[in-house]
Amino acid sequence: MDDSLPTVKRRAFLKGGLAAVASWQMGGAWSEAQVQSTSVEAMAEDAHQEIWRRFIDKRLDVLFHYVGLNGEVILPTADHCVASQPNGMSWSTPIEDGPFFGGLYLDGLCNRWRVKRDEESAEKAHRIAAGLMKLAERSETPGFVPRGLGADGKSHYPASSEDQVFPWFYGLWCYVRSGLPTETERVRIVDKLRSTVVALEGHQWRVPCARLEFGYRGTFVRPTAHDAARFLFLLRAMHQLTSEERWLTQYHERLQEKLGPGMKSRLEICAEGLEYGGHGKGETYLWTHSMSQAALRALADAETDASIREAYQRGLTASAEKAAVHLERARRYDPANQFAFDTDWRFLNSSWKQQANCEEAIALGRAQLPLWADRNPRSPYEDDTVREPLFAAWIICLAGKEAQQRLLGDKLQEMLARYQWRGMYTATFFVAVNLAYEGGRLKAQG
Repeated sequence: MDDSLPTVKRRAFLKGGLAAVASWQMGGAWSEAQVQSTSVEAMAEDAHQEIWRRFIDKRLDVLFHYVGLNGEVILPTADHCVASQPNGMSWSTPIEDGPFFGGLYLDGLCNRWRVKRDEESAEKAHRIAAGLMKLAERSETPGFVPRGLGADGKSHYPASSEDQVFPWFYGLWCYVRSGLPTETERVRIVDKLRSTVVALEGHQWRVPCARLEFGYRGTFVRPTAHDAARFLFLLRAMHQLTSEERWLTQYHERLQEKLGPGMKSRLEICAEGLEYGGHGKGETYLWTHSMSQAALRALADAETDASIREAYQRGLTASAEKAAVHLERARRYDPANQFAFDTDWRFLNSSWKQQANCEEAIALGRAQLPLWADRNPRSPYEDDTVREPLFAAWIICLAGKEAQQRLLGDKLQEMLARYQWRGMYTATFFVAVNLAYEGGRLKAQG
């Protein structure tokens, strides 16, 4: 595998100068000087443009999980959604991660607006926020946020998850606090956020499916750092949004509540940092656990008690240090890689069977993942070489300047220069925008 840095995009040529263009035309590797002259912001802007060129569902302003290199996408029909084909989780379809991707991307867009203060930044943030609201407003079950909508613009699969509802909430919270929404828009969003969290509370902090008889997918009260961070953030954010004291009271109670085999408080659990292991051997979940790091960042920023804030910071730093080892996975990315990616997911329907509840849907979806990978080896390849190292970098950035300088440094610039956004099939590279504009969070804090 060639570890030389690949070409970057048109704006990068302009930033890098004629010498960089000449090197690219001759097929040579980028020199260190050329990489340094191409800013992180310029490369992230190219990623941003590519997201909007191909990966936005223009009906809703919601992100697709994957599309073809010319934007090709096959949407599930209403019949597919009703029958839970290929599975009730919508896994391996292009509409499986709308709230997840949109919510985290909206955080980056709000920070981008704080830095740039231009009309385009505001407009894009507004559109993604509106898309997240459209998804939630299609739900007839309080606490359930659809992952995406089918070809008819209204049908959806029965299961959401905590990894969808949490970033949906988080992104809209970021948007409300950015100053971008009108007062009317702010009130409408806060009302929807509040009703959703109240519903989750009514379900013992589990995420309901669209049909209650289908069960639940995920909870916020397990004794893990990623669950503790999200749960505490929901409580603290609800107090910030509504000024209702009951949320702050519950936050302080749940913060010190002892749970799990070790009978540790949630604060103690958060201070130990996140773990990134997945279901399979060698599998990692930096992308999903990054939202828990974002929750820790928000909790630390909001905390007025110095000892609690320091505990959160220990968790942020520990999480960043554990993520740092995954940065090297970017070196395995080869722009010349020609692994196949077939956007027609319907071949999975040959393995379909009836699912009575969410547990059966999860089992079917997991059984189909190897079939998906065999047909589309480019998909796990991008997960390994693009998704996980980019989200590892964001986890580090969220830990603060000291961790970023110590653990990331110039590696971010080198990492982004490796990638060719126009050759990506999956949308997870949107997080390049979050990486480039993380400094906007500091502006928000004054």
